[in-house]
Formats: sequence, structure tokens, C-alpha cells
Amino acid sequence: MKRSKKAILAAGLIAGAAAMTGCTANTTPASTPTPQPAQQVTAEPATAEPAPETADSTQPEESGDETPAPIGLLADGKEVTVGAAKEQGMLLLPLVETAEAMGWDADSQQLEEETQTKRTITLDKDGSRITVSWTVSDNTTRQITWQKDGLLIPVDTKITTIGDVVYVPASFFEVAMEAGVDETQDGVSVTSPEPKETPETEEQTE
Repeated sequence: MKRSKKAILAAGLIAGAAAMTGCTANTTPASTPTPQPAQQVTAEPATAEPAPETADSTQPEESGDETPAPIGLLADGKEVTVGAAKEQGMLLLPLVETAEAMGWDADSQQLEEETQTKRTITLDKDGSRITVSWTVSDNTTRQITWQKDGLLIPVDTKITTIGDVVYVPASFFEVAMEAGVDETQDGVSVTSPEPKETPETEEQTE
């Protein structure tokens, strides 16, 4: 009986030692599978689609507004380098250039203010004075006034600026300067009125 108890005790100690080391008679450690070469596939980067072409923002945009084509202009037989123009069917003549070709002295003044610009063009010839004045605010022409020797000129006021040239209707020259304006296929001709003859005064005799 004593011998059998010792054998059982020894068997229990061996079983305990085996449990502590993780080794049992019927248990084997699980191995981690090594990936096969076929499974080790490196993902290729996706091919980027070409970006859509965009307009170059540095290129100026074309404007639909075009400068009217100049029309040949003669004033008292002299060629005016700045031609006439047409806008919405209305014949326009360069104010200063035409007047100077007809013998008028032109003086232009400009006064800059906070919200607007005041402009005045004065024409003088043979004691007569024509004054054209207007204001420009927000690229809009306002308060146009035409006077000759202090009297208003009875013509519909219209001023168009193309570049640095001021244009007025041809009727302005017809009324303000009593000029003749003829439009032909070759261009426009403006002529000054014939000078008025001063009546001779009879000398009184005694």
C-alpha cells in the first residue's frame, strides 16, 4: 500500500510539471502558415485619368463690342486723320478734330472730382464761342450742355467717346456752325458756311 501511494504521487508531480511547460502528450504547438508567393501580390497604383483642359486665364477674353469702322472725313477740303463713325445708324463726327480743320480754336478742360469727372470743350472763331460740357460718372455720360454765345443749341445731345476722341452727331455742326454735311460713298464732307458780306454803309454828304 505504501508503495502504490508513492507511485501515484510521483505520477501526479510529472503531470503537473508537464502542464506548466505547455507540453502534453496529445498536444502540439500550432504553427503559423507562411504565405505562398502567389498570395504576396503588391497592389499596383491606379492610373490617373488625364485632367480636362482648362482655358488659360491669362488670355484676354474677346469682347463682343467692336469699335465702329472709321469713315473718311473731309472738313473744308482738309482730310481729318480721325474719321467719322456711325452708331446705331447715327452719323458721328469727331468734335475737336473737325472743328479745328474748319478754323475753330479748341480748348479742352477736365476736372476730376470724387465721384465724377467734369469735362468742357470750348470752340472759338470770329468772335463766336461754342461750349460743350458734360460729366462722366460710372462710365456714363450725364448733364450734357451745348451752348453758342450763351444760348442753348437746339440739338439732341449725344456724346460718344472712342478712345480719347469725343464724337458728337453731325447735326451739331449743321446747327451750331451752320456747316454743310454731305455723306457719300467715298466718305463724309463738312463745309463751313459762306462768310456773310457786311453791308456797306453809305457816307452821308452834306
